[in-house]
Amino acid sequence: DLLYNQIESVIGGENPNQFLCLTLPGQALTAKDFAYDYKNNAEKGPMVEANESRLANKLFDPCRVTGGDNGMTLPYQYRSALDTLTPKLNEKIAKAKNQLRELLLTPYPYDFGDENTKSYTLQEVFYRLYDDYVAAERAWSEKQNKKKEALRKIYPDTSEENNIHYNNEYLQWYEAVARGESLELNEKRAKVLSVFSPNDMDILNGVLDSGSGAELEQAREILENIQRLTPDGGIVYPVKFNPTNWFELLNTSFIPSDLLDSPESLAMRLRNLSSRRITLSSQISNLTNLIDEEDRSKELEKNKNDAQDARDALNKAQNELISSYGEGVKTVIDTAFTIAPIFSGGVPNSIISRLASGLKFDKNDQSVDSLVDKITAILSKNQKLQNDYITKSQQLSNVLLEEAINKNLLQLKQLLPPIQEQLERINTEIQEILEKMKVAQTVNSGKETESVQTPIVPEGFTQVLIDVAASQIDKESNSHSSASNSPYGASLWFAGYSGKKETNSSTFAELCHSQNTSVRVGMNVAKVGIEREWFNPGIFVLTKDMFNVSTSRVSPIKDYSEITEERLSDMSRSHILPCYPVAMLVAKDISIQVVTSDQLSNTFSATMEEHVSHGGGFLLFSGAKSSSSSFGSSGIHTSSTDKSFNIKITTPQIIGYYLQATPADKSTIMDEISDDEMAAGFVTISKFVEDYKKLLQAMNKNNTEQQN
Repeated sequence: DLLYNQIESVIGGENPNQFLCLTLPGQALTAKDFAYDYKNNAEKGPMVEANESRLANKLFDPCRVTGGDNGMTLPYQYRSALDTLTPKLNEKIAKAKNQLRELLLTPYPYDFGDENTKSYTLQEVFYRLYDDYVAAERAWSEKQNKKKEALRKIYPDTSEENNIHYNNEYLQWYEAVARGESLELNEKRAKVLSVFSPNDMDILNGVLDSGSGAELEQAREILENIQRLTPDGGIVYPVKFNPTNWFELLNTSFIPSDLLDSPESLAMRLRNLSSRRITLSSQISNLTNLIDEEDRSKELEKNKNDAQDARDALNKAQNELISSYGEGVKTVIDTAFTIAPIFSGGVPNSIISRLASGLKFDKNDQSVDSLVDKITAILSKNQKLQNDYITKSQQLSNVLLEEAINKNLLQLKQLLPPIQEQLERINTEIQEILEKMKVAQTVNSGKETESVQTPIVPEGFTQVLIDVAASQIDKESNSHSSASNSPYGASLWFAGYSGKKETNSSTFAELCHSQNTSVRVGMNVAKVGIEREWFNPGIFVLTKDMFNVSTSRVSPIKDYSEITEERLSDMSRSHILPCYPVAMLVAKDISIQVVTSDQLSNTFSATMEEHVSHGGGFLLFSGAKSSSSSFGSSGIHTSSTDKSFNIKITTPQIIGYYLQATPADKSTIMDEISDDEMAAGFVTISKFVEDYKKLLQAMNKNNTEQQN
C-alpha cells in the first residue's frame, strides 16, 4: 500500500472515476517497436500499429494491483457491450415527428412564374425557391470574382499606385452593379420567406433528426470500418499516444559509470559459467575414449595425457577443501580460480565470502571465514592451475576434432563441435565479466552508499522518490488485487506473488524483521495518454434509455462518486466492460536500494544476485533486457557495500495503467418499462410497431382523400 500510495500521490489525477492499476512485474518496452517518422507526418507502419494496439487495448480486472491483463481486449468487449444494448422507443416522440412530416407534406399549390399553378407539397415549394436563392447568390459571387480577375490582368503589378487604380475601378464597377444584384437577391429571399423561414426549416429538420439510440449503430459502423487485418489473421484497432514522441523518451538517462556492478555481484554471475566450463572440458577428455588407445595418434595421446595431468593437479589442489567442506564448495573454488588471474594481490576476501554465502557447515570448525582463508591459501600457490587445464583441454579439443575428420569418425564429428561452440561462448562471457570486474574494482573502491535519485529528470517525466521501512513491504496489502492473484507480501520484493522460491522469500522476510532496514526507490515516470477515435464511452451514459438483450451488464448499475474498494468489488462481478485503460505509466532510470544500519549479510546479497542472474525483477519492476538500453547484456545491474545493496534497472517499462470506470449501466431487460417511462411515452417494441402501422395507415388514407 505504501508503494502504491506514494506513486499515486506524485502522478496524481483529478478524475474521480479513474484509478491506477499497478502491474507485477512491469512490461519491458523497446523503442524500435513503436518508432516512426512523425516529424514528417509519415504514416505508421503496420507493425507499429499492431504493437500499439496490443499495448493500449488490453483490459485488466478492476483492481489496484495485478499480475497482468485478463486476456480480454477493448475492441471485442466494446462490440459485445454495444450488441447487448438496443434503444427504447418513444411513442410520443414518434407521433410528434409524424405531425411535422405531415406539415412538410401538406399540399401547397404554387405558380413558379410560368402562369401555371400546380399542386406541390410545402417542402417542395420551399426547397425549389431556396435553391433559386442560393444559385443567385453563387452567380453574384462568381461575377465579382471574374471582375477582380479581369482588373488584375490590367494591373498585374501590385505596387501601391497600381493597387489604388485597381481598387478604385473595382469600387466604381461595384457601385454601378451591386444595387441591381442586391434587389434581385432580396426578391428571391422574400419568395422563400413567404413560404417558410430557412431557420424554422432547420429547426424542424433538427427535431426529425434527433433521438437517442442511433449512436449504437453509428458506433458499430465505425468499429467495423476502422479495423485492419494483419497477415497472421489478427485485427488491429489503431490508437494514438500522447505525447506523440513518447517512444523517443525510453532511452535510459544512466551513463556507463552509473551502471558498474560491484566485483562481488560480477563474481556471482561467474559461478554457473565457471562450473559449466569445467564440465564441458571434462566431456572433451571423455570423448577421447571413443577412439581406441591403439588407434590414437601420438599427438592425440600426448594432448590427452597433458590435459589429464592438468586436471589431476587442479583436483589435488581442491580435494582437501572438498573433503572437508563437501561437494557444495566446488563451485566456489572453480569461480575463485577463474577470477584469480585479474587480481595481482589475491582475490579479495569479500568476493570469496560472497561466493561461499549460503553454504551449510556441519562441523564446529567450519565457517565461511575459515573457508575463505583456506581458498586464499590454495590460490596463492596454485593460481594458474585452472587456466592451465582449460588451455590444455582446448588444445586436446582441436587435435581430437582434426583426428575425427581425418579418420571420418562420424560420432565424434557430431558430438565435439557443439561442445566447442558452447565453450567459445562461455569463454567470451567470462572474459567480458572479468574485464568489467577490473574496472569495477578500481571505480568502486571506497565507494560510499549511493543515492537513488535519478541522474536527470527528462522532459515529460516526473521523479518519484520512495523511502519506506523494509518491514512495511513485508506486510500484506489491503488493497483490492486481481481475483486471479493471491495477496502479496514479502514476495512483492521479487516482483511477484507467492510463487517465488521459499529461500528467497525467507531471506528477505528475515531482513524485514530488522527495524533498522529501509528500502529506497528512485525512478523517472511519465503518464502516456491513450486516444482511440473509434471508441465512444459516452454511449453508456445513455443506457437509461436502452434495453438490455443479455443477462450481463456492461458495468455496475449503481452510481458512485469516486473509486472505493466497494466500487472495485462491484465492478469485478462479471461485467462486460467495467473499465478500460486511458493512460500508461512508464518508468525508467530505476534505482532500488536496501540500506541497513547493521552489516548486510553475504547470504542476502548472494540471494539477490542469484535472482538477478536468472532475469528476476524486484518490486514492481521487470529485470528483462530491453534493446532500448545500450549498456551491457542485462537490463539490471547490482552493486553493494557493507551496509547497502544497490540495484539499477535500465529497462524502460510499463509499471501500471490508469483505468477509467465505465458509466453505470442503467439499461433494463427487454420490454421492461417503468410507470414513469410509460408516462413519458416509452413503449415496448411490439406496441411501437403496432401503433406506428396504424399511424401510417391513417396518413395514407388522409393523402388518398386529399388527392380525390
